[in-house]
Amino acid sequence: MRYLTAAGFGVLTGIATAILWMVVRFVLPLALPIFLSRTGATQPGSEGAGAIIGSGSILLAALLGFVGGFVWMIWRR
Repeated sequence: MRYLTAAGFGVLTGIATAILWMVVRFVLPLALPIFLSRTGATQPGSEGAGAIIGSGSILLAALLGFVGGFVWMIWRR
């Protein structure tokens, strides 16, 4: 039961890490230039934004999240 609980927690942290990675890699590159142009830090329309996410980077983030969550639950109990 200990390993099943740790694996379940690992899956949840893997999903959370993958979602966080997608937000960082996709939303921030698109939203940051808009926010900077509104503050006056850059000229409006002076920077282009692009966001490309590969499935390999999402898989790596999910794997790291799973391993971290699994190990944390094993050490916790």
